[in-house]
Amino acid sequence: LPRRARQSRFARMLLLLAPLCAGFAGPAAVINAHMSRLPAARVSTIALCAAPAVTQPPLETECDFNHAPLAAALAGGDLLEADRITRQALIELAGEQAVLREFVYFTEVKKLPYKDMATIDALWRAYTGDKQGYSVQAKILRSPKIGGDLVQLYARIGWSKPDGTLLRWTADDGNEFIYDNEKAPAGHLPLTSTLRGTRQLLELMEHPAIVDASKTVP
Repeated sequence: LPRRARQSRFARMLLLLAPLCAGFAGPAAVINAHMSRLPAARVSTIALCAAPAVTQPPLETECDFNHAPLAAALAGGDLLEADRITRQALIELAGEQAVLREFVYFTEVKKLPYKDMATIDALWRAYTGDKQGYSVQAKILRSPKIGGDLVQLYARIGWSKPDGTLLRWTADDGNEFIYDNEKAPAGHLPLTSTLRGTRQLLELMEHPAIVDASKTVP
């Protein structure tokens, strides 16, 4: 076939393949390499095989809280920064006393605004493909296999080592947690400190917004 005919034929094939390989970096790279050989006018009409665009959840709040920094960190794939922002957000949402002491008491968790907790969780899920978020952790905790057992939860979401010891994040030992969504187990993030006990984590898993959201986790 003449070169122009071959290019046209290959372009039609790309149009058929693109929906099948959406979200896979390998096929995308191959297709884009071939697309570079096609005439510019023809390329503009072809749907590239790329990761589907994420629709950002609405940034709903009950107290005029700014959730844009968390959305930006997650959209940029910076899960370490997103985890830091999330932790600080809960402190600020818990009120002035929590801000002064720089952590949230477990008794304050149930008072965290519903819409704000729902927004935080929705952002994590949206930008990690439903892989991370409080509601993901809650669903795993309530699954028949885990049965509410925190030790089993820690193992499942990668918070503990094979010998049962918990991962650490200290100035001396560094940060052992995983901030690569591809490598991290489902439910690995966001983190909740258990240094002062497990009640805060359990209260988060029981927050109405998280309970409701966990029912929609795939």
